[in-house]
Amino acid sequence: MHPYAKWTRASSVSSTVNDATPAVAIVTPWYGPDLTGGAERTAWQMAHGLAEREHDVTVFTTCARTFASDWSVAAYREGTHRENGVTVQRYPVGPRDANAFDRANESLLSQSPAFYARHAHAIGDETAEAFVRHSINSKELISALRAEAGRFDAVIVLPYPFGLCLSAVAAAAEHAILVPCLHDETYAYLPAVEAAFRTAGALAFNTVGERRLAYRIFGPAIALKSIVVGQWVDAAPETTRPGGRVNGFAARAHRYVLYAGRRDETKNVDMLVESFATFRRRERMSGLELVLIGPGRRSYADPRHGVVDLGEVDDVHKRALLEDAWALAQPSVNESFSRVVVEAWTVSTPVAVNARCEATSEVVHESGGGWTAATKAQWSALFHDLDRMTDADRAAAGARGRRYVEEQTTRERVLDRLESAIRAVRGRREQTRFDTTPEPALVRRLRDGRRTILFAGPLVETSCIEQLLMGFALLLSFGVDARLMLLGAFDPDESLSERFFELVAGSGLGDRVLVFETASPEIVAACYRSADLFWSMAEDGPAEELVDAFGYGVPVFAFANERSRAILETSGLLFNDKRDARALAGVAAMILTDRTVADTLVDGQRRRFESLCRLGELHLAG
Repeated sequence: MHPYAKWTRASSVSSTVNDATPAVAIVTPWYGPDLTGGAERTAWQMAHGLAEREHDVTVFTTCARTFASDWSVAAYREGTHRENGVTVQRYPVGPRDANAFDRANESLLSQSPAFYARHAHAIGDETAEAFVRHSINSKELISALRAEAGRFDAVIVLPYPFGLCLSAVAAAAEHAILVPCLHDETYAYLPAVEAAFRTAGALAFNTVGERRLAYRIFGPAIALKSIVVGQWVDAAPETTRPGGRVNGFAARAHRYVLYAGRRDETKNVDMLVESFATFRRRERMSGLELVLIGPGRRSYADPRHGVVDLGEVDDVHKRALLEDAWALAQPSVNESFSRVVVEAWTVSTPVAVNARCEATSEVVHESGGGWTAATKAQWSALFHDLDRMTDADRAAAGARGRRYVEEQTTRERVLDRLESAIRAVRGRREQTRFDTTPEPALVRRLRDGRRTILFAGPLVETSCIEQLLMGFALLLSFGVDARLMLLGAFDPDESLSERFFELVAGSGLGDRVLVFETASPEIVAACYRSADLFWSMAEDGPAEELVDAFGYGVPVFAFANERSRAILETSGLLFNDKRDARALAGVAAMILTDRTVADTLVDGQRRRFESLCRLGELHLAG
């Protein structure tokens, strides 16, 4: 077994807190009872929920007002005070260059997340550093956290990807519970973000879909320290239902689909409005309307096509509009948890969400509480279906959503799961090789748009790397731009090394073959994180290396020998005959170029990896 593959135990740090009174820190940039952002509401609920369960809770936050305010301006007084059983410590925000941040942000947003997944080199060091350094930070807060860290059983940090939060994870290390509120966006591919995911002692997700997204970006091995905690929505206070109109709109006299949230392009509101207008142009006799509520800088009102923009409303009127809505529309792609979806289900209103948002679409499919659409054409078609839907079918979907909320997202269930995560970091989870942060420079070098094929394991005669090189050469003939990367040591008693490098030179492949005979854990992690395919022709083994491929989300294509069969079982892709090298190269090309095929293999490997974890059989890795 390679030295880098060994499992090492984290150093034990004793807590000075009595077992009966767990001490928990919560680090978040903005904090207050009146903040409406999802992460801000989550931080508030966690703090007060844990305090009510007799945890000693301290919130570390800044003097900044909100996400939407100027981050460099202090709106609160620096210092410590108590709020309903919670200690709140506010620290000054650090100096920042807003223009430098905006330039870095604009650069990052110039490409899609899918682009950065394949072209990590496109995120320059200066851009990545400027985004983190000039977001919201507080040196005083981090210094205080480091000084007090020993008295906390857990340090809950949320959300990613702000500099303050990334620094807090680094300071708390294995004591940190990162609640990322992860989105499928370009920021997820920043090296500092990956470092935080690797460093944190535990990862707490809002939904199964958010966790699946994290698996896809960082590899299924994060399952070893992941838990879906969820969120809850506090029951609305008993109030008299408002009568009359809401900003001039008589809700009960109309049949409408409601959008509730920030009214701007980043939430896909433009697409939603355009899709609805297309539907109304085709269905001129329809009385269905689209009603928008929430903060925003412009009005989307379009009376000709039935679009009503009410602007901001209070919580009482928001609930009334949700109760009377025919359905709720949530078109945003960037959600880790949609509070308004749960609010809609709480009053038995069904929802329509974006099929491209894993967090919301997965929970809708799981609950049966609504529908999904992605493109403008699909949203227009969905509005058509909603317009013609019977009240019984609509009510049935809403009832399924309400049942899901009552079973899965109650306050007590969420707090139980959060306490489970606290116990996990309190017990000092064993660190694994998957916690190693990949070497950023090598990741950028390897993720240059060229496909990377990896073989890892002892480089001996039975590894059959000469056959692998032949298959790789044939793969190139299919027009696939790729490199072959070998990770392992040659046996000095064999002539394989000399023969292999002569074959590489004779084939003219010197610029496409990389060999790492000795490598640090960070280099090894970078090789796996950058690989697009693990291809093995070996007659014997490998074993632990296949598990590593599972953990990093690399599809496996391997010759079926005794060890590979035992590891893969029905996952990955095994072949029994190596005689037709061109056919094997063709299959490899398909895996590399067909995302659906690769995702199917990785999904099966993820289930196998999780099975090995549940069965306690990760010893198969070494």
